[in-house]
Parts: sequence; structure tokens; C-alpha cells
Amino acid sequence: MEKGINNHKACMNSYKGKFKGYLSDLARRKPSPGGGSAICLVFCIGVSLIEKAINYSWVPKPEGVSKKTKNRKLKTTLSRLRKLTLKIYPSIDNDSIIFAKIMNSKGKNRLKFVKGAQQIIIDTAGACQAVFSLAKDVESDIKKSILSDFQIGSTLVKDVLLGCILNLEANQKMFGVESKDADSFRKVLKKWQ
Repeated sequence: MEKGINNHKACMNSYKGKFKGYLSDLARRKPSPGGGSAICLVFCIGVSLIEKAINYSWVPKPEGVSKKTKNRKLKTTLSRLRKLTLKIYPSIDNDSIIFAKIMNSKGKNRLKFVKGAQQIIIDTAGACQAVFSLAKDVESDIKKSILSDFQIGSTLVKDVLLGCILNLEANQKMFGVESKDADSFRKVLKKWQ
């Protein structure tokens, strides 16, 4: 038993080291990473928790039509969630790069970069909406023993959508870039609360 605990600690230390630099940069007084990058990271963490719950909920050797059908639904959902994560994951860094360019540019160049940053946030908000639908469809199939991870993941994705809304509104105030998407995303968030 002790050996297993030590292996677990070694694994956790490796994660801690990988996040240390990002969290340190996030806390500093510098333009990036910032809120957009953090939103994308939290999205990936939330979806990963939902994926974990799904992975623990499907039956390795299902017997009977209903368990096979449930497995197919869970595996299809898992595949779709992975695609969404793969789409948003690069934005953790891309948002930071674009925001640094925003802060170092003026005029039309700045506007071009702001629109690029806006698109990352809009794409992330759209991915949140897709996750809500996918999660709702499989929630009743999640094992009770792992349901809390599923719910934590879902809550994080809701928080990400709120973060997207706040980011769009901040960009509008800071850079004068109007976004009609914030209002529609607020309606979606209200629906899923």
C-alpha cells in the first residue's frame, strides 16, 4: 500500500511542476497569460473531469442490449468531448500570444488582433454550449460513485461560459469592439443554471 501512495505522490509532483510556471505568469503584472488563456485552460480541465466520469461509467464487457447501447452513447459522447478539447486546447497559448500582440500594437493592427482574441472566446463559448448538450444527454448514465467529478466538470464549463461573457464585455469596454454574442451567451448560461 505504501508504495502505491508514493507513486501517486510522484505523479502529483510532476503535475504541480508543470502548472507552477503558468500560474506564476498568470499572477504577474504582465499582459499574458490572462483571462482568455485561463478560460481555455479551465474549459479543458472541466471537460477532462466529465470525460473521467464517462470513462468510469462505461462497462468494459457489456452484457445485454441496454448496456451495449449505453456504452455506445458514452463512447460517442467521449469522442465528441475529446474533439472539443482538442479544438480549444491550443488557445491556452494562442490567446496569450494574441493578447501580447494587442498590447504592442495600435490602430488597424490592434483591431485585427482584438478580433482574433474575440474569435477564440466565441469559439470557446460555442464549445461550452456543445458540452452542455453532450453532458445533459449522458448524465443519467454516469455512475453515482463518480458523479461528483462529472458535476464539478459541468460547473467549471458553466463558469467558463460566464468568463467568456465577461471577457467579451471587457474587450468591448477596453477596445471598443462590439460583440452581440455576449447577450446570446448570457441567455444560454441562464438556461443551463
